[in-house]
This record gives sequence, C-alpha cells and structure tokens, in this order.
Amino acid sequence: MKKLFFLVFVGLLALTLCACVGSDTPADTTAEDVTPTPTEPPTEAPTEAPTEPPVTEPEEMTMEPKTTLTVIADGKTDYTVVAPAAVQEGNADDLAYMTRVMDAKFGTHPAVTDSGTDKVISLTYTEGESLSWSLTVDEVSGSIEIKAGGKVAMSRAIQTFITRHLARSEGDLLVDVSGDYTYSYEKDKIDNSSLLSYEGGDKTVLAPSDDDGKLTSPAWLDSAVMVELRIDTASIGGTFKDSYDLIDFYAEAGVNVLWLSPVYERGAGGNGYGNIGLHRIEPWLTGTQDQEAGWNELKKFVDYAHSKGVYILLDIITWGTMYASPLIEEHPDWYNGEAWGNAAFNWSNPEFKEWFISAAVENIEKTGADGYRCDCEPFTAGYGVYAEIRKRLNDKGIYPLIMSEEGGHRQAAFDCEQDGVLKYSDMTRGQLYQNPVNFFVDGYLDIVDATQTGRGLGGPTFVNNRRQMGTFRYYTNCITNHDYQARNVNGNRLKIGYAAIYAPYIPLWYMGDEFGVTMKNKAVLYDVSVDYGAVGTKDDQTLFFEDVKQMIAIRRAYPEIFAQWPLNHRDANIEEVKAEGLSALQNYARYAGGKMVIILGNNEAENDGICKVTIPFDKLDKSYHNYKVTDLMTGQVVAVGRADTVNDFSAIVPYQYCGVYMVEGIE
Repeated sequence: MKKLFFLVFVGLLALTLCACVGSDTPADTTAEDVTPTPTEPPTEAPTEAPTEPPVTEPEEMTMEPKTTLTVIADGKTDYTVVAPAAVQEGNADDLAYMTRVMDAKFGTHPAVTDSGTDKVISLTYTEGESLSWSLTVDEVSGSIEIKAGGKVAMSRAIQTFITRHLARSEGDLLVDVSGDYTYSYEKDKIDNSSLLSYEGGDKTVLAPSDDDGKLTSPAWLDSAVMVELRIDTASIGGTFKDSYDLIDFYAEAGVNVLWLSPVYERGAGGNGYGNIGLHRIEPWLTGTQDQEAGWNELKKFVDYAHSKGVYILLDIITWGTMYASPLIEEHPDWYNGEAWGNAAFNWSNPEFKEWFISAAVENIEKTGADGYRCDCEPFTAGYGVYAEIRKRLNDKGIYPLIMSEEGGHRQAAFDCEQDGVLKYSDMTRGQLYQNPVNFFVDGYLDIVDATQTGRGLGGPTFVNNRRQMGTFRYYTNCITNHDYQARNVNGNRLKIGYAAIYAPYIPLWYMGDEFGVTMKNKAVLYDVSVDYGAVGTKDDQTLFFEDVKQMIAIRRAYPEIFAQWPLNHRDANIEEVKAEGLSALQNYARYAGGKMVIILGNNEAENDGICKVTIPFDKLDKSYHNYKVTDLMTGQVVAVGRADTVNDFSAIVPYQYCGVYMVEGIE
C-alpha cells in the first residue's frame, strides 16, 4: 500500500513539473497558481516592474580627530605639576583629588613640585579678578598652564581640567591642544532675566490639574521656580519701594515666583504671621500710615515684578489674629478659643467667613498679586473657603495659584502644597524643621522610585494610601522655608540642583539658599537677616550662585523636558540611569522626543566620581541613527555616533556636584 501511494505521488509530481515547464508560469509558482496560456499573443510588449532604489543607512557620525598631548601613557609620565607653596597650601584638597583621579584612571600621576622647566602642568595665582581663571594648552612646548585669581577660582579650574580632560581620556591621559578654557566672572556671569516672561493676569492660560476636571491651574505653574522672600530681613531694601533690587536679583537668577511673607499690619507683638487682620497692610513695609496708599505701594511692587517676568504670591493667615486686633472688640463672635498663643478665628460663624473670603478676593484684585500661600491649610479654614476664593476670582477673570502649607486632598481649592516631598513615615514636619534633611540626597527617598510610586509625596493623609499618594499633577520640593531652624543646602549643589531644579518638582527654597548661605547657630530662618552682599564679595558663595543660575538656565532652556507635567505625577518623564562607579544616589534622566538630560550626583566624600554612564535609549525617539552627548555645564561635546558608540560614556563628578549631560538624536 505504501509503495502504491509513493508511485501515485511521484506520478502527480511529474505531471505538475511538466505543466510548469510548458507554461509561462515562473518555476517557483505552485500548481494552484498556474493559469492557462493565452490563445492570442498580447497586443503590447510586457513592461518590467519599477524597482525601488536600495535603502542606505546614514553613515555613522564621529568626533572630529583632535591633536593631543600625551601626559600619561602606559602608566608612566614625564610631566610634573609645578605649583608654588601658596597654591599647594590653598588648594591642597584639589591637588589631592586630581592625583587620586589620575592614579585611578591612568595608574600614575605627575609629581607635585614648586619648580620645573620641562613638560609641566603649572598652577599659579594671578592678580586681578579673584574669580577669573584660565586653562591653556601649548602644543609646541607641551606645557599646560592653569592660572586663577584665588583659591576658589583655582579649585574650579582644577575641577574643569579633570572633568574636561581626565574624564574624556581612557587608558592614557591625552589632553586636547585646543582645550583652552577661560572664565572671567565680570564678563561671563549669568543673567537669566531674559528667559522670564509674565503670562499671568489677563494672559493666564488654564490647564487641568486633576483627573476629574474639578481643578484647573494657571499654566505658568509649569515653569515655576519659587523662593520664599521676607523683605524686611533681606539686606537689600526693606520697604516695598526700596526692594525693587530684590526683584532684579531673583530675575537674574531665573527665579520667577516669589512668595512674600505676610504683609499685614502686625500690631503689638506681631511678626507678620501674627497680625491684626488681612484687611490691613503693615505701615513699616509701605512707608506710610495711609492704608490706601500702602496697598498701592504693594501694587507698584507687584507691577514691577510682573514687568520682570516674576509672579508674586501673598501669604494668608487663617488661624486668627493678635490679641491687639481691633476686630476682637468689634466682632467678638468672630473668635473662638486660642491659637498660637493668640485669638483663634471662629470658622463656624457665617458672617466672619464671608468677611474673610471677601477680603482675600479684594486683596488680590487691588494688588494684582498672582495667588496665595495659605498658612496652616488645608486643616484650618478648609477646602471650601479656598474653593470659594478661587471661584470668585475666576468669575472676575482672575486665575490665581493657591498653595496650601500642608498636603491633603486638592479638591477644587489647592493647586499644590508647600511641602510636596516629606516622608511622614519617618518624621513630622515639625521634626523636619528642627533638624532639616534633604529627602532625596540624605538617604530617605530614592528620587526615581519616589516619583514613580508616589512614596513620600503629598501629606500625612496619604502616608498609608498607596493608591493615591503622588497622583496629583503638581508637587513642590521645598528644601527650606521660614520655619526651618537651620540651613540645609549650605553650598551643596546636589541639594538644590539634583533634588529640586532638575527634578520633576516645583523647586522651592527660602531666600539665601541660592547663594549658599550658612548659619553657625540654630535659629528660625524667618528671624535671621540675609546678607545679599555676599554675592560678588565672597568667592565661594558667588560661584555657588553662578552654578545655581546655570542650573536654572538649563531647566529653562529645555521646557519640553523640564516643564512637562502629566496629570498623574507618577507618569513624570524620569528614568533611572545606571552609572557604574556612582551609585549611592539614583542617577536619573529627564526626556522628551529625541532629547534627554542625564543628571548624575555624587554625595560620597570618599568617591572620586569616576563613572561610566549607560544611556536609557528606550526612552528616546528611535528614529535617529546618530546621537550626540554634550556636557551642559561646560558645553563640551563628549561623544558622537551610533547608540552603541556613545553609550557607556565616561564622566567624573566631584563630591556634592551634579554632572549634567544632554543626549540628543542627530540626522
């Protein structure tokens, strides 16, 4: 039977092959596809099908070849580091750091001496601007010369030499002969004021701020960088009319939202938070006893801020007034009990509630201010009061930002809270204020995990509610405010940059942190004077301010990346970045389309910050064939080529600094 089946199969196969040979059907056509030969010849000659041109991949782009000096090769060097005793003493830590990095990467380092005539890396202090410095590479002599006006500038020059040249070299230390770099503080200091524009008032655009559409927020909140300001303890000005320079200072920084401490008449024993009522303005701040003229002085201050692209928030107090307030005698039923050692408002009294809401609306109308920071909310006056304030202002074509002090359900009242990042499972707000920490830098929260899970975001209402924590649109990262009893930033660039300016949060801090103010003794920041004269006179604080300005400039240069706010904050454009050799903090990337900014942070004093960075390409637009990596802090192009070529690029991040790198697709 099997033999018969085989013979039948062979016969059928032969018939099929004969049919194929005798027809016009191509040999690879199956029997079922065969069609009869036409009985008449075709009237037109057959035409060949057009052929598509072959698809060619774009060539891989590469870095242009550079002429270099070989400083270390095969673990050997014929260079010396020549520095006079003053530099060796003043910049001992920087020299030690440079030699450690050289040993780790190249196996040796040039000896440090006070004289030398052959191949040298010379370091000298110069006269002139204390913050100016230069790095010069001489191809003919092979010498590398670093000059600086003082030890702070020299520290920055050595650091730049490390991050520009040592970080880019692998195996051998090769220094690009075109790698000159010059910095002049007076010429190169940053002014971000041109990056600001006022989009409030009748130009306000609203955007949905929650999933159910009950709350819409002013769209300018997307670009907010916020500072709390108390003008009467700032060394610039004091009264409104004398404090316009403060507006200029923060516009130069790139800060576009100023939260003013309370402006209300203080009365006996009052300090602003203690006052006699929101219907009265403090004469000391306005320079006049005339209330109408006083409110007009505040309006002029607000108008000037708007002309500089700066928004103004007023601070509103809902717990009560000083016992010295005439309101107590005029309306005793408006009060009930005690708060903060003074008279507490009676929020169950409808007449009082209406008076308060009306006064709050009127103050925004007559000053042009852009909203409120709400003391002791949402748990004093409550959501309904602020929802009504918002509604009445909206009905008048005014769309304010309203920020509560503590976290809670936003409802139709609050756009965000003051303390957006606070790990309540570890500490209360009071404990934080007494002994300040930075949650993302000091080991309490991993920044990517916290963002993507909502852990540590919002208020105590959500500490055990994993479903809702971190699911609103806007969250601040308040790194200091007036209630803190110690400074926390203290010149640490990670705490203000990595944790706030670059992160998917609204950066918020108390005045002075932007130029690294420090304190010797514990004291409530609200009562401590801040000396703005340190900028331009104290080298370390001046350069810190320049770095903060550069961080803000980067945030503002890429709004598609840094001003991206999904309705659910957990969906923020942040992804962990692996950096071999640098893992104590979660390094991260912010991204959009074909661009990504990678943020690296080094908070380990014993870690020299040498690392290799793995780029999360899956978060980039995949249509690009080539990519470029640029160090945004120096402008140096680090790598160019295919994804596998630029991946695992090398970087060096000094202690308490951020490395900031742009990865972008190029045609």
